[in-house]
Amino acid sequence: MSDAGERLARTRLAIIEQVHRRDRRAGVRDQRREAGEPEVAYEDPGEGWFGHIKRAVRTWWRHHPAHMGVELATPMLSAYARRKPMQFLGISALVGAAFMVARPWRVISATGIVVALLKSSQLSGLLMSAMSAADFQKDDHRPYE
Repeated sequence: MSDAGERLARTRLAIIEQVHRRDRRAGVRDQRREAGEPEVAYEDPGEGWFGHIKRAVRTWWRHHPAHMGVELATPMLSAYARRKPMQFLGISALVGAAFMVARPWRVISATGIVVALLKSSQLSGLLMSAMSAADFQKDDHRPYE
């Protein structure tokens, strides 16, 4: 079987396993409900303010213009790194050295960055999503009514 065929088979198995895992959770929930046990809210270990901020930053990054560039460059760069790892390492070292010599962080002041962030139209969405009480990841885990 080819590499792509093996990946497809693994992906199918992972999807089937996820569906079965959800079915088992729903079955346990139904058994608890029938036994009269109180409902227990699902909690992620990373909840709280940090979890909300992390989710807000992910949402912000998903809508950031540079996200598409990273998504397009990642497969090409990883394929190049697999084919020519030493050349890739050398190029990345040169880019890092040029970055350290150019010192682009000295060109823009911290005040300029703060002003640019405050003028950003996405800042309000980022703050609202960080402070939001809505947790869309928990929607899959709530019992159906």
